[in-house]
Amino acid sequence: MGLCFWLISCSSKSLKDQRAQHEIEYILEPGAQVAVSDGVATFTGTFPDEASMQAAQTLAKKTKGVKSVINKATIEQKMQVTTDSVSMAH
Repeated sequence: MGLCFWLISCSSKSLKDQRAQHEIEYILEPGAQVAVSDGVATFTGTFPDEASMQAAQTLAKKTKGVKSVINKATIEQKMQVTTDSVSMAH
C-alpha cells in the first residue's frame, strides 16, 4: 500500500513539473529553454535581450508548482555594425 502511494505522489509531482514547464515554454523566445524538475525552473540558452529574460523569470516565479528559478541563460550578443561616412568626390 505504501508503495502505491509513493508511486502516485511521484507521478503527480512529475506532472506538476511538466505542466509548469509547458506554461513557461509558451512565452520563451527562440534560443531559450527551460527545464522544471522538483519545482525548480532552470533557464538555459540565449535570450535576445534583458527584458525578455526578466519577463520569463517573472512568469516562472508566478507559475503554479515552481518553487525557485535558476538562470543559466545568457543574453544574445548583437554585433554592432558601424559605417564610416565616406564622401564621394567626383
